Amino acid sequence: MGGPARTDSGPDSQRGLRALSLRQIEVFHAVFSTRSITAASRLLRVSQPTLSRTIKRVEDVLSVTLFHRTGSGLMPTIEAQLIHDEVDGLMRRLDGLGSRIEDIASGGAVPFRLGATASVARGLVPRALSDIAFATAETELFLDVLGVDQIVEYLLAGTGQCVVTLARIEHPMLTSEVLGHGKLVAAVPAQHPLAAREMLDPGDFDGVDMISFQVDGVHQSAIRSFLDPARVRPRSRAVVRFADTAVAFAAEGLGIALVDSFTTMGPVGSGVVLKPLRDGPVFDLHAQWNPNRPVSAHLLKLQRIIAAMLSRTPPAPHALTA
Repeated sequence: MGGPARTDSGPDSQRGLRALSLRQIEVFHAVFSTRSITAASRLLRVSQPTLSRTIKRVEDVLSVTLFHRTGSGLMPTIEAQLIHDEVDGLMRRLDGLGSRIEDIASGGAVPFRLGATASVARGLVPRALSDIAFATAETELFLDVLGVDQIVEYLLAGTGQCVVTLARIEHPMLTSEVLGHGKLVAAVPAQHPLAAREMLDPGDFDGVDMISFQVDGVHQSAIRSFLDPARVRPRSRAVVRFADTAVAFAAEGLGIALVDSFTTMGPVGSGVVLKPLRDGPVFDLHAQWNPNRPVSAHLLKLQRIIAAMLSRTPPAPHALTA
């Protein structure tokens, strides 16, 4: 700094300009903006000697004087003014880029798309997603309700980052983690004689009208494991695919629905009452994802939130999976 201006418009000068680092440009911009090594030092949180050496290095690389010392501070040269005009827009964009990167790192700018089977899509997953939405207000959320037969294609294609499901899918390209447990419970029509009971046993369902599920599903497997040892044979009034449909039929008085407790975390209406089952089967709840696809920090947050929500559910000696 100081002395006559040094100018050189030849090829060596052009190579010098390209040789400047982003940090050197940032230092120059701060000194130019503040007209002071002391103020720029506070702005960048760098020592004054380090800034002075950096400016001297920039002048050497460019073969030009950038500032003259005056009684009131540093006076930029014409060359410094022209260089500033070139780099000012870059520094402003970098400031915006820093904010954008911080937003991405916090999850605010990252959309989160996931799938869930019908049982957990009624209440559990929306509650967990609402926690993420309130924590990162700019996050765009997508929730796809899937059938079990859609999970593999959904994850392999990368449509969503994960699927929350009772039915763990065995596939060599998918990863699964247990988030917690739920139980088989009874959704009993409000006017049904069993609605007055505090707890129901397998024998209570012998000859009773009930809502059935598809035979190869996780729900029907759980129902069989609950009723078959007692040789109980209920009457099937309707066969459904999803647990929320079973609850809806129960609310209409068609029969009792034995469903997972995750389903009952959503609204069930006044037409049914929920009853625990003595020694009722227990379900594992799984998060499944494709480890070969990128995932965001939202997935880890979702897993932690759901695990915390279900932490009060005691583990069981024989959890049921598909």
